[in-house]
Amino acid sequence: MLNTIRVIGEKEGEVRRRLQDTEKEIADIVLRKWNIRDKLYSSIFFVVFPQKDRLGSFLPEGRIILLSESLLYSDFSVLRNVFIHETAHALDHRLNGYPSGHTPQFREYCIILGIDQGFEKAKLNMAMKNQERVKEKMEKLMALSSSPFENEAMIALSKARKLLLENEEILKTEEKKEDKIYEVDLYESGRVPYYVSRLSSFTGKATGSFVVKVLGNGNKSVLRAYGRLEEVEAALYLFSHLLDSLEEEIKRLRKNGMKVTKDSFAAGACPEMEKKLRSNDESSDRALTVVQDENRRKAKRLVFSAYTFTRSTSHATSDSSSMAMGRDFGKKMDISSSLGRKEIKG
Repeated sequence: MLNTIRVIGEKEGEVRRRLQDTEKEIADIVLRKWNIRDKLYSSIFFVVFPQKDRLGSFLPEGRIILLSESLLYSDFSVLRNVFIHETAHALDHRLNGYPSGHTPQFREYCIILGIDQGFEKAKLNMAMKNQERVKEKMEKLMALSSSPFENEAMIALSKARKLLLENEEILKTEEKKEDKIYEVDLYESGRVPYYVSRLSSFTGKATGSFVVKVLGNGNKSVLRAYGRLEEVEAALYLFSHLLDSLEEEIKRLRKNGMKVTKDSFAAGACPEMEKKLRSNDESSDRALTVVQDENRRKAKRLVFSAYTFTRSTSHATSDSSSMAMGRDFGKKMDISSSLGRKEIKG
């Protein structure tokens, strides 16, 4: 699940509860038909797919079903059919040892598991693409309706009203702002090295995301970032960029005969990068601290309400030469471009 952005919140919890009946129906069918008693999949996650038109996926490794966040706001029958479609992939993998694709046999599995007659994922993709186009067009028309040129504004407002009447169901707004948060795994290992923890801590400060170490599958340690979508996207990019850059620089230095320890190198680099962050825009730095506190509180409320947080401290062995090289690295890093501040809003 590394690099997969997931959503947790009120709507997500509500939909999960509604899916339980469908899960039970499928479990009963699979037991009667194939005498399979355990679940076909290990987990279900609602995620942000890089491809906007993608609605679902089954990952054989880990037996995980991914469903698009956009399905949370569609008609439940649509979500149910996509879920059955992905569960059929899980069944296919279980029975045949590999995912065979959309074969006639796979389509038969879909029918047996209860998919609605005539449902086709490809056609649904096209319909949801059309919904996105309608919403984008409405946003542009509403922006033009506030134009200082009266004629242009009136024409845009008239087109917006017509579009609303023709697509009322698509364009209806939520009654209240939803309480939700996004999460993404930045790093996973049996043990998180000090230099990785140090980079993740800086990433949280730079993006406003709340970064915490949690226990993942197989007792592996996972560094996970929480925040709004644009914040966890920025955290994922920045952390990956910093980690790659640091390891590449250390590799170059070692190739040139220098003795470098990663922990001390990071201990020298991070304070210098933090200085640059503050000197670039102090007001933005303070705002990000506020955002990070807000994300910390939201994560504790929505994700970790049943958990107690403990603060762990780890120290790198001091190597003055490596720290000095790390400071030079930190001074040279262009944080503003590597961070991509244009992605951070608010």
